[in-house]
Amino acid sequence: MNQLRIMILLLAAACTPPLAAEQLLYLASSEGKSITGFAVHPQTGDLSKRFQVDLPGNTGPLAFSPQRDFVYAAVNGLPDRQTGVVTLRRSADGTLKMAGNAVPITSRTAYIRTDRSGKFLLAAHYGDGDVTVYQIDNGQCTGKLIAQQATARTAHCIELDPSGKYVFVPHTAPNRVFQFTLGADGKLTPNQPPYASGPDADHRYHGPRHYAHHPRLPMAFTSNETGGGISSWKFDSRSGTLQLQQTLCTLPPGYEGGSAAADIKLTPDGRYAYVSNRDTRKSPEHADTLAVITIDPATGAMEIVGHQATAHFPRSICIDVHGHYLFAAGQRDATLHSYRISAENGKLVPLKTYPTAGGPIWVMCAE
Repeated sequence: MNQLRIMILLLAAACTPPLAAEQLLYLASSEGKSITGFAVHPQTGDLSKRFQVDLPGNTGPLAFSPQRDFVYAAVNGLPDRQTGVVTLRRSADGTLKMAGNAVPITSRTAYIRTDRSGKFLLAAHYGDGDVTVYQIDNGQCTGKLIAQQATARTAHCIELDPSGKYVFVPHTAPNRVFQFTLGADGKLTPNQPPYASGPDADHRYHGPRHYAHHPRLPMAFTSNETGGGISSWKFDSRSGTLQLQQTLCTLPPGYEGGSAAADIKLTPDGRYAYVSNRDTRKSPEHADTLAVITIDPATGAMEIVGHQATAHFPRSICIDVHGHYLFAAGQRDATLHSYRISAENGKLVPLKTYPTAGGPIWVMCAE
């Protein structure tokens, strides 16, 4: 009889689906010199603080390793005014622990990203106007410089296509997206042509800043900082090059204040895109917004369908891994705002506002 009970229990356990992994949101605070982890409630989107890890400098951009088992954080203000990268090991429950000391890199970076193999960390350097590649060994960023390519000032972002063969670096001032091929040895080679030009400089909504590749279509999208805009680009997977397709204004109708678009994120299914519009007027009364854009699933054509008021100066936004929630970090009011994404039309429903450790500069999610 006992053996029968044991068999029944084993069968029941085998038929019970595994519990879903807990999703965490990681928030980097430059003033707080820390990364805070929050659990994301799957039904409500509520955030619950799980941990906070202090870093040796002012925290900058973050990046995951391909398997999400490491997090890389750029830090500024190290001894002798150095800039570096910290490697943090991610445990099974999502908490982070520093894996060694910060390693110095060439200069302050606005954006970091790993390659698909996890062997290299790529960085875009805004002030110096170049891009670099650093060696990663056993998950640890060593700081060893593998490649360095001059581009132009205002290198704001560095991202790869789904194959991992091609690298794209949007630049606001020259209104270009620089294009590279990435070798198995981590070397960068300028593609032909070496860059794709953004919207006409006479067009108000130019200056590519951040880049997002569509999850299904051979297309990419950029937020355009100058004036506030979004552009779509046709991606040629054979040559690894971009061709400008469409540009829209991301500002609310009738808005006349200064504005600079910052981040761009697409939902996992590629149906919706979001661009953060930062009110550049230094006034307590701000009009920062998140633009909601639909993307045609067949053609990639864009349409602005709404604007949502948000945190002050939303430099960084992220969408949870299931595409249900969006989070916007207000750099000037030190808050984190959460929204539910409408499955019907992509519009945003405000949920809650959370305090941060100060200067929230980067936000990203993972299970």
